[in-house]
Amino acid sequence: MKLAGLILFWIVLARSGCSTEPEKSPGDFIIKVDSVNYIGIPAVGDTVTMKLYGFIGPDGCYYFSRFEDYLQPQRLDLTVWGHHAERTACTQVMIYMDGKEYRIPITRMGWFYIDIHQPDGSVLQDSLPIE
Repeated sequence: MKLAGLILFWIVLARSGCSTEPEKSPGDFIIKVDSVNYIGIPAVGDTVTMKLYGFIGPDGCYYFSRFEDYLQPQRLDLTVWGHHAERTACTQVMIYMDGKEYRIPITRMGWFYIDIHQPDGSVLQDSLPIE
């Protein structure tokens, strides 16, 4: 009986301690992406550079934090994260993503679909023909 209880305890502990999602701190937020440009020829074996644009925050306490991505052979699911740091003094300049780069390795011909998640729950969608 004690052994079964101990095994159950370890299973619960293992499941609660392992998470596949990145840890989010209180200052994290999703950045609204306004537009996207591409650099490179979308061909199999190449890498396309996606440049993202959008407003991050009203002062220097806001900054780009990270990309959260799920890349499949013909689809990219992307969320762009920012962070607001609690500081006593911040520079008084608006912060933008002025072409923040994300590189996409191209592995298959056909259409490549891109979904960029927005803070309001909507999705900015785009696609590239791959030759």
